[in-house]
Amino acid sequence: MNKSLFEIYKIFLIIGAQLLGGGYVIVPLLKKYLVEERKWISENELIDYFAMSQCIPGIIAGNIAICTGYKIRGITGAIAAISGIITSPFICIILLANILNEITEIEIIKNAFWGIRISVTVLIIITIKDIWKSSVNSVFTYILYLIILTALIFLPISPAIIIISAALIALIYGKVRSKNV
Repeated sequence: MNKSLFEIYKIFLIIGAQLLGGGYVIVPLLKKYLVEERKWISENELIDYFAMSQCIPGIIAGNIAICTGYKIRGITGAIAAISGIITSPFICIILLANILNEITEIEIIKNAFWGIRISVTVLIIITIKDIWKSSVNSVFTYILYLIILTALIFLPISPAIIIISAALIALIYGKVRSKNV
C-alpha cells in the first residue's frame, strides 16, 4: 500500500477543510474517506487511533492524522497527513483572526454557528455509536463502561487516572481470561 505523499496530503486536506467542531467530528470523515472509500485502514484501526489520540497530548484530529499517515507511509506519511489536516484551519485562522470579533456579532453568522453546533452534536453521537459497537461488546466491557461512567460523573478523579486504570483492568482481565482458555 504505497500511496503517494501528495495523495495522503490531499485526502487529509479535504478532511481538514470539512472539520468543524473538533476531534470527534473527524471519525465519520475518516471512516468515509479512509475506511470505506480507499480501504487504507480498517474500522478497528480507526477506533484504536481515535482512542490512542485521546490519551496522548495534542489535538485529536492531528493525532489521528499522524497515526493514520504513519500506518500508510511511515514518518513521511505522518508528516503529509498532519500537514494536510492543519492546512485549512491554519489558512482560515490567518484570514479570520482580524475580523472574527466583528463577524460573530452578525445575526446570520450567529445562526450559522447554531446550526454548526447542532450538526457537530450529531456527529459526536455517530462517533459514540461507532465506538460503542466495537468497544462495549461483552458483559465485562459493559460493566467496565458502567464503572468508568460512574467514576467520571461522581468522583473527583482525573480522567487520565481513570483511563490508565481502565487499561490496567483490561490488561489484567485479558491475562486471566487467556490463562483460563
